[in-house]
Amino acid sequence: IFIGMAALHDPPRVEVREALVKTHAAGIKVIMITGDNEKTAETIGVSIGLLNHGDEIITGAQLDEHTDKQLLPLLAKIRIFARTSPFQKHRIVKLYQSLGEIVAVTGDGVNDAIALKQADVGIAMGLVGTDVARETADMVLTDDNFATIVRALEEGRNIIKNLKNSIKYLLSCNIAEALVLLVGLL
Repeated sequence: IFIGMAALHDPPRVEVREALVKTHAAGIKVIMITGDNEKTAETIGVSIGLLNHGDEIITGAQLDEHTDKQLLPLLAKIRIFARTSPFQKHRIVKLYQSLGEIVAVTGDGVNDAIALKQADVGIAMGLVGTDVARETADMVLTDDNFATIVRALEEGRNIIKNLKNSIKYLLSCNIAEALVLLVGLL
């Protein structure tokens, strides 16, 4: 006897699509590593603009069928890793690092802890994140918003640009002063 059915939908935040466009323009590659079903991950990936034509989805079972050496050339096309275990997440992070990539990982659960620890920058969710994730991470997002990471990257790049400009200015002034003193001494 059919009693009933319940359907749940947790839509992505509106600002994620714009944040992904900004990361792409900034030369940052975003991938999704999730324990969810590949169809769920694909639907979310398409809706936020992460998954484009030619991009691939690989499951944890498919991941285990490949050696690290076989996976390295495939990483350029893969945008979503679905149905992954904590150890597979760790393996994915290590693979990207072996390619010379600087890897930042966001996570909120105990299952993300080893990937957060392995990453160059581990970012935990502050609102819904577990204590284990927050303690393992290097950084904690207080608003659990991916767009906040993008804004922080923009701000950090502006700070670096301003520091470089200040150093150039100070060096040019100091070099000119040193030359005047050297000419005077000679």
